[in-house]
Amino acid sequence: MAKDGFAEMKTALAGSPSPQPVGEIEVAVLGPTEIRGCSRRFSRAPAFELVVYLALHPAGVLNDTWATALWPDRLMAPATLHSTASAARRALGRSSDGCDHLPRCHGRLQLRSSVTTDWRRFQALAASGDPVSWDRALDLIRGRPFEGLRHAEWAVLEGFVAEVEERVAGLACQVADRHLDRGLAPAAALAARRGLLVSPYDERLYRRLLVCADTLGHPAGVERVMAELLSHLDSPGDGPFDLAAVHPRTAALYSALSRRRDHEPGAAAVTK
Repeated sequence: MAKDGFAEMKTALAGSPSPQPVGEIEVAVLGPTEIRGCSRRFSRAPAFELVVYLALHPAGVLNDTWATALWPDRLMAPATLHSTASAARRALGRSSDGCDHLPRCHGRLQLRSSVTTDWRRFQALAASGDPVSWDRALDLIRGRPFEGLRHAEWAVLEGFVAEVEERVAGLACQVADRHLDRGLAPAAALAARRGLLVSPYDERLYRRLLVCADTLGHPAGVERVMAELLSHLDSPGDGPFDLAAVHPRTAALYSALSRRRDHEPGAAAVTK
């Protein structure tokens, strides 16, 4: 985060009025990190990040564990840990039954079930057999997961980022393929774009975008999609594309669809 990032974080610390969380409080990590439904502002960034960490560990964690996640390069005094937990407890407030969302517990912290996450909501919607639920799951995506945290190394090291990227990209491909099968290329492109918000280097999504552009009869769109992909791979976008920089399946699909070759729009299928 930039030096003035704490000022930006304080805006997010207040939470967001919409959408309404499924639980009484929802920790949103599928984009800029937010906590929705809390009773007051978080006055301290570590308290905000403590709630985020605990929300991703519903079984609870030892104090030493969450302290290491929040301050990976420092050993914090017990008084600091206590004040951080207290600040988090005050900001979260109490549930409808009058109990603290973050109960007091010696040596270990665990949020009550009244606090949930948008990631948990995404997983439930994605696991549904209803395509409408799949669309609702993708609607939860706002950007890169865990964006805005001061120390998000734990989300990488514990596999959360990789899991979110894979699950979101996989669902986005599934939804895009369904729309392509029905001849709805714009809707398919929208699904692929939503997946790229989370996983911007996933070539499976770019392959869907290539097919979408071709299906719509936009040869220039095919070129723009490939140029966009190569720009993410630090490959120059001017002149002949270096297809060696991309996956062989992506290179083969692009070669089949490129305006440099004669073909019928929509003739190529996604090579998964």
